[in-house]
Amino acid sequence: MVSEKEKQIVKPVANASNESAMCRLGEYLFSVFMTLLFGIKRGFLLFVEKNGSRIAAVGNAILGFLKKLGCALIRPFKRYVKALKLGTAEIRKARKEHGAAKAFGVGFKRFMRLLFGKRGLAYTLFNYALPIVCMVLLVNIVTYANSMTYALRLSVNGDFVGYVSSETVFTEAERIVQQRINYMDGSTETVTFEPTYQVEMASYGDTLTKYQLADKLLTSMDAEIEYAYGMYIGNSFYGAVVDKTEIEQTLDSLLDKYRTGAEDEIVEFEAIISYEPGLYLTQSIVDPDSIIKVITSYKSVATYYTAVKGDSPIGIIEKLGVTMEEMAKLNPGYSRETKIRVDDKFLVSHEEPFLAVSVTRTEVYDQSTDYETEYYDDSSKYQGSTVVMQEGVNGTDRVTAQVSYINGVEVRRKIINRVTVEEPTPKIVANGTKRPPSNASISNVEVGKMLWPVGGKNGGLISEMPYGYGGYYPHQGLDISASYGTPIYAAENGTVTLARWYGGYGYCVKIDHGNGIVTVYGHCSYLHVSEGQKVTQGQAIADVGSTGDSTGNHLHFEVRINGVCMNPINYLPWHERAPWCKEY
Repeated sequence: MVSEKEKQIVKPVANASNESAMCRLGEYLFSVFMTLLFGIKRGFLLFVEKNGSRIAAVGNAILGFLKKLGCALIRPFKRYVKALKLGTAEIRKARKEHGAAKAFGVGFKRFMRLLFGKRGLAYTLFNYALPIVCMVLLVNIVTYANSMTYALRLSVNGDFVGYVSSETVFTEAERIVQQRINYMDGSTETVTFEPTYQVEMASYGDTLTKYQLADKLLTSMDAEIEYAYGMYIGNSFYGAVVDKTEIEQTLDSLLDKYRTGAEDEIVEFEAIISYEPGLYLTQSIVDPDSIIKVITSYKSVATYYTAVKGDSPIGIIEKLGVTMEEMAKLNPGYSRETKIRVDDKFLVSHEEPFLAVSVTRTEVYDQSTDYETEYYDDSSKYQGSTVVMQEGVNGTDRVTAQVSYINGVEVRRKIINRVTVEEPTPKIVANGTKRPPSNASISNVEVGKMLWPVGGKNGGLISEMPYGYGGYYPHQGLDISASYGTPIYAAENGTVTLARWYGGYGYCVKIDHGNGIVTVYGHCSYLHVSEGQKVTQGQAIADVGSTGDSTGNHLHFEVRINGVCMNPINYLPWHERAPWCKEY
């Protein structure tokens, strides 16, 4: 055991050891650095030592060249100084011998010779300045040439208009002019322009844009023109207005209907709305109210509704808020008997605002996550039976998404973040593997004596067998396909124990016939009975539908004995099978 005092002694020793190691590391790094510096110095000195004569020769050559250049530049000025001294001496001599007038004449002659003589100062300066002037001129010429480009000299109907960069500019300008003109009195005559082009050099600033050219073309017309704002929605021209304030206020009020004040919300029109200032024919200028009437109107739009699981002919028209007659007019043959399949498309018509509004905002919401179903074999339960040992519970995720709407209808949803708030609880189902006794039967109902549960003209068709007898796993009952709304009858006397929505069964009825016998009727469209009600064999209890986990109109029928699902075929009279139905 180490005492507290010994611990206190050991700890400083350990710290000292660490500090010593750090010092040694620092010393080592410093020595490496200094060695590197000495190596560089030594290499440089060796290079100079081996190549010193060459470096000196190059240096002497450069110095010699500079010396000669300097002498050549200074030589003329030395001559001028010498000439100036000689001239001064001559002037003094002339003054002394002949007077001031003679001295002035000699001085003027000497000055002119010094300045403009064959080797005069002006001549020398000109020789020096000429290369510089030529260089400056060359730079200016190159700069000017770069500022020029080849352009098209445009003449319209024989008159010069200006320069354009390409023929496309004229084409666009002509289209703009035609858009700016609203023809009066029903006239369909259009203004024509005959362009001619000639390639010339022009500066960038001389070329016209399509809008500048459009103004020039309008000016050339023999018509009244006025400065105004042309309103464009997309690429369509809707007229010009002198004051656009009222229109802008109306557009803003249309957007206000969709604004919620969210921090990152983006509310805008789907179409691009723009104003082009320029010259417009007086007859093209309209009252702002006429444009406001258009942008606040509604239009009829044809779209398609896509059927989803559980849809029925009646359910679809109720969902869309239309009548059966309206639906049949758009979709010939549509009726209560129409067979609805998932992803079927039906033409519908509805009204939309003339200007579609796009809204994008970030939304945070809780989303249910489906639980998984786990199966295991249980030898204590009879074959064909399934028992839910643990009910599944959906989990919850908190989702952050960027959602886009057009006219209030969602068109896109991009998940930005997802956080699990509550994990889902799996559903646990036991599949019975125990072989049932050979004398198993429905105690007080004879085999094959139950009433066929589906009415109608032919009682429908058997479309799917139970699992183990040709059906898919883990199908527990018998599927009987029939038209929507076909009546469903009680197979035997009994008491209704369930009559409501029942998960994947959709609208469902359960009847207890006593002695552990229960029949189940799933995917109904409408229920005619209620829980606790006594029913008799053949009594109508529901209508055929496609609710719950179903892809078409049919009855899912089960026979259970003491909770074990049996093969309903054994307790019903023989009935016709669908061609695709497998049975073994």
